[in-house]
Amino acid sequence: MKLSEQRISHLAHLIADGLWKDDLVDYRDEARALQSVKEALTRVLSVDDQVDGLVREKLQRQKKIPGSREWQVLYDKYFAEEMAKRKW
Repeated sequence: MKLSEQRISHLAHLIADGLWKDDLVDYRDEARALQSVKEALTRVLSVDDQVDGLVREKLQRQKKIPGSREWQVLYDKYFAEEMAKRKW
């Protein structure tokens, strides 16, 4: 999933603010905390993109019709399997 820097920044602020408001964490350096959240989001989204590409290639090799019910069922199954391999 491709997100702009602005969207990632917005999500990072929401996450950091939520953690602080729920009293789950205290930040010594808020800027550093935000940067860490942004990096984590970017890594998660990168893995998601990689898995999506692998699954789409696999379905294309099987000559499944994109958008069909069978394609969607197999996509969900293969996506979950690939994510499990990566322990996500």
